[in-house]
Amino acid sequence: MIPMRDALLHVVRDFLDGRGEGPLLLGYSGGPDSKALLHLLLACGREVHLAHIDHGWREESSAEAALLQEEAESLGLPFHLLRLAAADFHPGNLEEQGREARLDFFSKTYAALQAKALVLGHHADDQAEVVLKRLFEGSSLLSLSGMQGESILRGMRVWRPLLGVRKASILSWLKERGISAIEDATNLDSRFLRGRMRSRLLPDLAKEFGKEIVPALCRLGGEAHEMEAYFSSLNAPLLKLARKEPGKLNLTGILPIHPLQLKYLFKQWMAEEQIHLSHVQVEQVVHRLLERGARKSFETKSFNCSVEYGVCEIIN
Repeated sequence: MIPMRDALLHVVRDFLDGRGEGPLLLGYSGGPDSKALLHLLLACGREVHLAHIDHGWREESSAEAALLQEEAESLGLPFHLLRLAAADFHPGNLEEQGREARLDFFSKTYAALQAKALVLGHHADDQAEVVLKRLFEGSSLLSLSGMQGESILRGMRVWRPLLGVRKASILSWLKERGISAIEDATNLDSRFLRGRMRSRLLPDLAKEFGKEIVPALCRLGGEAHEMEAYFSSLNAPLLKLARKEPGKLNLTGILPIHPLQLKYLFKQWMAEEQIHLSHVQVEQVVHRLLERGARKSFETKSFNCSVEYGVCEIIN
């Protein structure tokens, strides 16, 4: 029985408050994060379905999946299992392939259950990894926002109640209650970028700077999200005026506006049109729009982008 005076329980209860009832699909690895979240959701009286993926990357993973299924049965919870084998993967980025397999499985199970939300055990340390990875990849300021507590992914409502909680707090919570969890060695495996970040990069950075860097990275992600929300709200009425036709952005009645606002307006339009330009091309298009000069084209592999007198048009 979880005591009422429980900081993590209050975090999860506060998160769930006002979000409605319905079956929750929990991405369940049996690791510390999803294990704690399972017990917290049950303590909140929620209907929980467990979804587990056995990637087949470790010899012991099959036996672990069987133990998790037994655990689900002992708790009276539905257990949805996907087993993968070597034949399901091809040479290349195993992490990305595994992610795609998980999302496909979650999406199909979510739809079959008509779930209220897919609930994931991501926490603050995971958020810091995402922000740092995107920073090193050269992402824009808005893309540094990382994960959100609530979002939409492939038609699924995704909840992350523990996103503001440090990993150490989750481990302490489990230890205090004598709850054991599976330790997946691949989480620290240096063959994978995620493993290298957890086992080497983040600890080394903290050591070199002489302080924890996770809170700073999470704060950066939070401020990027605030900026994203601000520009989205600021640009919404302008986009409504400028999008008269599919594939065309007509800014002739809107310009001039601040270059930074224009850049994010253009990126919002690209996202809605589901098109992609490189960072360099975005800068060139925005500069050309501000000039309101004669026609200039920017070529990609799948389409041409034409800019003329404040109008941007996609030509297939």
